[in-house]
Amino acid sequence: MNVPSVAFDGPVPFGSRYGLLRPLATGGMAEIYLARQNAMAGFEKDIVIKRLKPELAEDPRIVEMFLDEARIGAVLNHPNIVHVYDVDEEGGVPYIAMEYIVGEELNQLCRRGLAHERFLPLPHAVELIRQAAAGMGYFHAKRGPSDRADHPHGGPALEIVHCDISPTNLLVTEDGFLKVIDFGIARAAGQRQREEGTIPGKLSYMSPEQASRATVDHRSDIFSLGVVLYEITVGKRLFKGPAHEVVRRLTEGTIEPPTFVRRDFPGQLEGIIMRALERHPENRYQSAYDLADDLEGFLRDARLTSGPVRIARYLDELAEAAGGARRPELISERDRAKADEELDFDEQLFDGYRAAPEGDEPPSEWDEYNEPDAEVAAALGLELEQLRLMRTPVPHRDGDVIRLPLPAPTESSPTAVASEESVPVIVAPPLPTSYVGALPAGDASASRGEPAPPVQPQVQPQVLAPPPLPQPKGSTHFLPWLVLGTCAGIAIGILASQLL
Repeated sequence: MNVPSVAFDGPVPFGSRYGLLRPLATGGMAEIYLARQNAMAGFEKDIVIKRLKPELAEDPRIVEMFLDEARIGAVLNHPNIVHVYDVDEEGGVPYIAMEYIVGEELNQLCRRGLAHERFLPLPHAVELIRQAAAGMGYFHAKRGPSDRADHPHGGPALEIVHCDISPTNLLVTEDGFLKVIDFGIARAAGQRQREEGTIPGKLSYMSPEQASRATVDHRSDIFSLGVVLYEITVGKRLFKGPAHEVVRRLTEGTIEPPTFVRRDFPGQLEGIIMRALERHPENRYQSAYDLADDLEGFLRDARLTSGPVRIARYLDELAEAAGGARRPELISERDRAKADEELDFDEQLFDGYRAAPEGDEPPSEWDEYNEPDAEVAAALGLELEQLRLMRTPVPHRDGDVIRLPLPAPTESSPTAVASEESVPVIVAPPLPTSYVGALPAGDASASRGEPAPPVQPQVQPQVLAPPPLPQPKGSTHFLPWLVLGTCAGIAIGILASQLL
């Protein structure tokens, strides 16, 4: 079956209030688009639409899982967590409308720093993880609504566990704030029971209990965030390699303290990291708020300065190093006074984080370990389709070939997914930084979230023949006589005109 695609040469109407502008990412369950909301009096607002893949819309288990994300997002309101605005359906396919974040994934920010040998400074790395921990503490402690006066802090605990804390789900905004995103595989009290043995999340950032398919709680997220903190401050990937080896290290191995890699690593920070990375949950931080508080205390005791404004200026200076223009409002008086001097970056670049040289040299420590999905699924004891379903949305990059929205399934059309060869595609242009996007190096307009040029389709979408008009009930047997009578009338008319 050949499925037509939509050419994104302008806003594509979606629902009663939105217009899709361009695709941003595709994951195991959902497609993500930049959209614009329109209302009365010229109101316009850029948002993100996360839409369930139409071919999955008839599986009630997957639909319920998708709606779980909407229900969780609806009760969360914190500056370090992505905001959910609305949930609805279009053509029988549910979607979530959420905050459009002008920023980039933490891992992409680190890659940009690598590209210009100006890696994320230690104070900023700690401050960003402190913000993430504050957001985690909020949703871990979140309670449901309560109308009772003797319960001022809410009803029963929601017991939200993100299950997929990793650098790709931590977004750094252009103003220096961190946002935790993608609650697509999160768990909470009252959810429909998931399939036995399902283990969501990225293998390299799983907690030991996730990797061993044991029961997880909020302390699993604390371990995952500890892995991120280790990597961006120590300068070395913690769990990297073949899937079966990573699972063994997670469940049985020991973690070398940061001073084994960097002799000058701050001892106070090392203690924080190692406590977050305890194998047994009861030995870890019992609250993400405590982790955030200790990170703030480390910055204060070590007399290291950071914060959203300083992080925003670092991002701005990094954009300038890539050939872009700085945002005038972020240039400090000190910078203006020494405009001709070299920018003051953290001069230490960890060996493990040096960019991979060109040619046939081995990749750097920061690069991902690419392994077939089948090997990862086997190491975790999962079905391959289970693993792919839980996959986090992957941003579309410049030159990526992508699929555009599929029509909603109907009773008269198959719900099976067409093969990649049979689906018309378009090529996405460079994207600005966005909810799931990465900032292209040297793209000054992208750093400000300015609109990219419209996408031009590389192939013409198929034009399907219109469906036959519906026939009136009871007309099936009458139609042939009507056709014969019409033809006979025409023939008699021609004969009469020749005789006259």
